[in-house]
Amino acid sequence: MTALSPSAAPDASAAPVRLRLDVWLDVACPWCVVGELRLARVLRSLPFADQVDLRFRSYQLQPDAPERSQVKQPEYLAGRGMDMARFRAAQQQLVAMGAEHGFHFDQDSAVPSNTRTAHRLIQAAGEAGVQREVVEALFAVYFADGRDVGDPEVLRTAVTAAGLPADVADRVLADPTAYRDAVADDISHAAQIGVSGVPFTVIDGRYGISGAQSEDMMRDAISTVYAELNPAPRVVPIGGVQTADDTACGPDGCSI
Repeated sequence: MTALSPSAAPDASAAPVRLRLDVWLDVACPWCVVGELRLARVLRSLPFADQVDLRFRSYQLQPDAPERSQVKQPEYLAGRGMDMARFRAAQQQLVAMGAEHGFHFDQDSAVPSNTRTAHRLIQAAGEAGVQREVVEALFAVYFADGRDVGDPEVLRTAVTAAGLPADVADRVLADPTAYRDAVADDISHAAQIGVSGVPFTVIDGRYGISGAQSEDMMRDAISTVYAELNPAPRVVPIGGVQTADDTACGPDGCSI
């Protein structure tokens, strides 16, 4: 960001500087669902929402997960050593948070398959201009519907219903190399900037927000950076600046 000199004022006629938001997430991350729901509500409330460029970035919490899982989420997590009491407590919390936004969490039915192909479809959706719709559809498939994101037919049905052209979906599903590098690049970039968990949001490439933060916190952070990029023009009072001897005329006449 280029700082204005003290004597310069922003050009009021110039187009606003757009704000970039990059959100790293995984389809298999319940807190990413909460974070996305909160962010969506925040963006709807902002007067400059149409000046925000949002991009969802790929991240895999379990890159070694099976392509097709044979167990449900609780059994899978228990097998990886998670405390089930902790899982149940988190589940209750997530159900309550999801309900605030009309989203139903059913982690008992979730199928923990590998999300790599889902991410490749999310990358394609970014180019097609329907990325948010596809991300939300995949969240619903995984956490609300208990369907297998490792199943190509499940993926195709979900993403095409969300607006991804069928021919694009078919191409991605038929070619395991399609958007593979884009997914890998996102994951690599996340490592470079120190991302160790998701959701992780980067505002204007400079400020990072870790986790599913409160709506107030996200709104304040996004608004602050947008204001930095688009400082309000200085307004000189109509009456001007009066000198010590008051040699000016006003509503009460002139001092002569």
